[in-house]
Amino acid sequence: DYLSDIEAQLQLTRDNLLTVEAELEDAKAELSALQADPFHLHNPTFDEVISFLQEDETDSNPYIEDEYVCTHFARDVNDNAEDQGIRCAFVVLHQPRQSHTIIAFETIDQGMVYFEPQSDERVRPIIGKEYWRCVEPRPGYYYPKPPFDDTILDIVVIW
Repeated sequence: DYLSDIEAQLQLTRDNLLTVEAELEDAKAELSALQADPFHLHNPTFDEVISFLQEDETDSNPYIEDEYVCTHFARDVNDNAEDQGIRCAFVVLHQPRQSHTIIAFETIDQGMVYFEPQSDERVRPIIGKEYWRCVEPRPGYYYPKPPFDDTILDIVVIW
């Protein structure tokens, strides 16, 4: 009986080994595909974007004039999204005297959606509209009109 038990355990171990070997081959094939295309990014769902932004901590970085500004926030969120396989765009909003940088995602369920990387607030940019009016502020917040003209003259989306 002891020998029969050992043989049964041996057969079970062989079966498990075959399963693990098959999983290893699948993992190798997946790794080879990723290595062939290491920059494979996907367009997320809207909920995936919201989850990513909630987890991403870039918006907690301090804004430092001439050192860490909107372009740095956008760059960092973009890099973090791509590190997770999420396709994210760098968006430049040209204004009369300056430019402002935000981010965007081409979602599979809601199309192109834009966000302010400094606060994770949704933005609906429209050429000819003042930027501060395009931001959907978080509950309890509002955006006052800035002391400069922030009318959006052009929107450049860079993938």
